[in-house]
Amino acid sequence: MFEGTFGRERQKHRPVLLSPALLVIDLQNYFSDRKSLAYLEGIEKVVASVGRLVEGFVSCRLPVASTVHRGGSKMMEEWWGNTVADRWAIPQFSDFPVFYKDSYDAFQGTALDAFLIDRGVNQLVICGVRTHLCCETTARSAFVKDYGTVMVEDALCDKDVDQHVRSLKNLASGFSAVSNTPEILDLLRERL
Repeated sequence: MFEGTFGRERQKHRPVLLSPALLVIDLQNYFSDRKSLAYLEGIEKVVASVGRLVEGFVSCRLPVASTVHRGGSKMMEEWWGNTVADRWAIPQFSDFPVFYKDSYDAFQGTALDAFLIDRGVNQLVICGVRTHLCCETTARSAFVKDYGTVMVEDALCDKDVDQHVRSLKNLASGFSAVSNTPEILDLLRERL
């Protein structure tokens, strides 16, 4: 499905890893625990793919960071009618810097940009949830801040597959390369 869905977009912008960091967006129990009202079907496969990406980045001594969505901004509360309780704000991968955010954008109101600049990062490999909300918003924000971005299709999740694909196609048309976990791991192995 991957090449069939994104083949045209990938002809122009194939992923190349420059000075990347892995950014794991909102992979927290709010979306991964079956008891949560926000549970995302299929998240287990995404968690497994992200785990493989984390291992690959760590083995290359490349930065890894994650975000946790709290949703405490005025607009998030107005739009969704709630915030994320602390018990649902536990990151899946917590051995790395975690940036707590209150909007879709991982840069807004966090020290993410300073973290990346301090480490000489010029590119984000983005994975996590939800593709068309926090992940897409962060990729667009990164582009505006002059970071290259790569969206890892099989390490991203959304409630609806069509939204997921539309979001990635939108990003591939002007903001981001689209890849998958095996391809990123191959690119990382080339760095060893």
